[in-house]
Amino acid sequence: MFKSYLTSAWRMLVRNRLYTLINTLGLALGICACLVIWAIVRYEFSFDCDHPGGQHVYRINSYERLLKDEPEHLLPVVLADIPGAVKQEIPGVEIVAAFHDLNKDSALIVVTGKQTRYPVRSVVAGPEYLDLMGYTWLAGTAQTALANPFSVVLTESRARQYFGAGPLDGIIGKEIVYLDSLRVNVSGIVRDWRENTDFPYTDFISSATIDHSFLQLQFGLGPTRNKFPALTSTLIKLAPPANPEKVQTALSAIYHRHGDDKGLYPRVSLQPLADVHFTAQGFDDGNIRTSQLSTLYSLLSMAAFILILAIINYVNLATAQSLTREKEIGIRKVMGGGRLHLILQLLTETFLLTAVAGLIAFLAARPVLAVFHEFVPKQLNFRPFAPANLLFLAGITITVTLLAGLYPARMLSAHSPVTTLKGPGAPRGGGKYLLRKGLIVFQFAVSLLFIIGTMVIGRQVGYMLHKDLGFRSDAIILFDTDEGRDSARKVALFQEQIRQLPGVADVSRSNMPPSGMDRGIFTIRYFARSQDPIRVEAIQADEHYIPLYDIRLLAGRNLFPSDTMKEVVINESLSKTLGFRKPDEAIGKQLYTWNRNVSIVGVVADFHKYSYKEPIRPLLIAGMACTDLAVRLDTKGKSAREARAAIARVERQWKTVYPHKPFEYAFFDEELAKFYKREQTMEWLLNIATGITLLISCIGLFGLTLFTTERRTREIGIRKVMGADLKDILLLLGRDFIALVLIAVTIASAGGWWLTQRWLQDYAYRVRVGADVYLLAGGALMVLTVLTVGLQSMKAAMVNPVKSLRSE
Repeated sequence: MFKSYLTSAWRMLVRNRLYTLINTLGLALGICACLVIWAIVRYEFSFDCDHPGGQHVYRINSYERLLKDEPEHLLPVVLADIPGAVKQEIPGVEIVAAFHDLNKDSALIVVTGKQTRYPVRSVVAGPEYLDLMGYTWLAGTAQTALANPFSVVLTESRARQYFGAGPLDGIIGKEIVYLDSLRVNVSGIVRDWRENTDFPYTDFISSATIDHSFLQLQFGLGPTRNKFPALTSTLIKLAPPANPEKVQTALSAIYHRHGDDKGLYPRVSLQPLADVHFTAQGFDDGNIRTSQLSTLYSLLSMAAFILILAIINYVNLATAQSLTREKEIGIRKVMGGGRLHLILQLLTETFLLTAVAGLIAFLAARPVLAVFHEFVPKQLNFRPFAPANLLFLAGITITVTLLAGLYPARMLSAHSPVTTLKGPGAPRGGGKYLLRKGLIVFQFAVSLLFIIGTMVIGRQVGYMLHKDLGFRSDAIILFDTDEGRDSARKVALFQEQIRQLPGVADVSRSNMPPSGMDRGIFTIRYFARSQDPIRVEAIQADEHYIPLYDIRLLAGRNLFPSDTMKEVVINESLSKTLGFRKPDEAIGKQLYTWNRNVSIVGVVADFHKYSYKEPIRPLLIAGMACTDLAVRLDTKGKSAREARAAIARVERQWKTVYPHKPFEYAFFDEELAKFYKREQTMEWLLNIATGITLLISCIGLFGLTLFTTERRTREIGIRKVMGADLKDILLLLGRDFIALVLIAVTIASAGGWWLTQRWLQDYAYRVRVGADVYLLAGGALMVLTVLTVGLQSMKAAMVNPVKSLRSE
């Protein structure tokens, strides 16, 4: 029986080739979008899901509030005293693993007198870390490998990279040098972690090394701590009976007993290990690639809408075609076909068409991922024939078959054969026409929402990328020296050497650029007004900082050269906070900070320290010795090749000072663009989604117009014979569609206004969305509708009435 269904369905699809092509193309687009988005979402949700007992593992996060009027920011670290207290005081905690990530580390390997340096991802941790994460030991023992100072455990691939082939036991005892002077010996080797993880460490240095090396100072531990509290990353594993909520309560109580007196980190929380991958952007540790749940949910929503539009296309064309198939259905019923058999026959047609569309989507998925590789995770390896992908494809094929085919099948199979065989004069109900019109309105309303969203996000992104930030960002490269151990004098000499190079316009030392994720906070007092302390944003810089970044000076002068803080320049916001009505009034006033009085020598115009989501806050620039460098290239009248040559000269100078350290730099304007990476990705997603939804909608509209003109060919011929001209025919065929589009524009404009206003609320500085956005979006949709309907209608209107009426 099923074979006869397939044969009949195939003949039906072949007989109506154009409608088959229209439906197949629409469904293939929808299924391909779902398949590609499924691959991306599945990849993002696969991180850290395979650790033994991983459902009981949590990371302890802190919430930072450096300034009183700002929201809390999540940090993936906790006060260094907390892990020990958790282990001793909270029942139900099975493992506590504190660890420190070594940023931008390198390993120096000496084999047979030859030195080789490798970039690595190393971490300082104890044996409990490897136990908690579930590593398999290949050499050494879990109990002793990380128990002693100056020992390191390697993954198998890293051990092979360092020391080549041979027995793994033979690598035990080999020496590795980290951070140029930290000498450790290999004490164990573990199997590589093959699954996706946000903790991709390969070199595990024993935490016992901290107390016997400069790491104690670097991590802010030991008796001589920094003025800010020492922090550490911490994972804990709960014993299965333990209640995470009770552990959270006990953790909060411990934290408040051990909390810092500065109030910088007001609270802590437990975060499931599998959720670490979705840490909010800008508040992770900067070493792992996090994803955004909101972006993934947006992707899923887009996939659902695109698929729904493709299904609507099919339903519209299927219900429209029902007018030509009523006699066929009537004859089948007269010949003994039951309603269930007719439904199965019609569903088989839908299934066959959906299967073909699914096959096309399946073949197109990898090329689509390749085309959009810039927006797809680099590590994503889509394997089409993986069981999960095949199962998803089968599931979506069946789902689309039922959603697209069930209503038309039930509607057609419900017709009475007596009614359908009476001929064209038989009465017909109008419910399906109302449904079809409603679906067309829905289609175009969704398309218009995507157009409005694309325009608004595009304007906001353009506003953020091109608005005057208050400083110069082009032709500036940034790079760090070894801040932890370099003397300021050494860096100052290096700075002057770079300044003499051809192609270099200026060089500045500072602890951060004018904008970025780095933060500095000073506590100041202005005794002339109040004894109360004020926390303000702070940048430490030399006298070249303000002119290099072209920051506008409103009053006073620039900083004078100095290695110790004697004077500061404040921004306009801080001037107002201190009670000065005009910038000039602040010049010469004394602020108390860092146990000394410093003079305000200048006031600069406000500039954006962070993204446009955050307001400009009070800030000062303190004249102090720093070790990070910014170089502004002389690009006036120069070619890009000359700029690259200037960077190469800087690199050669770098190698004379740091022969063993790679020269790693970043363009300042590119770093700024990362602030809005999420918005740019969202804009790209909406552009793609808008294109697909418009294409699907226009394909469906073309099919409906084609069907309408075919059904009304004789009517058009009669009207032409009666004197109707081309304009009358076009108006006749297009007015219904134009009316539906106008309804869609009205609905989508209201919905689009509400959605875009909610989205823009997140930005302290945002564009104004006027009526022009909705007029342009509605006008663009109207033009597409007129073109789609008009071309086919014109073709029908220009047919000779003799041909359309010759059989009458």
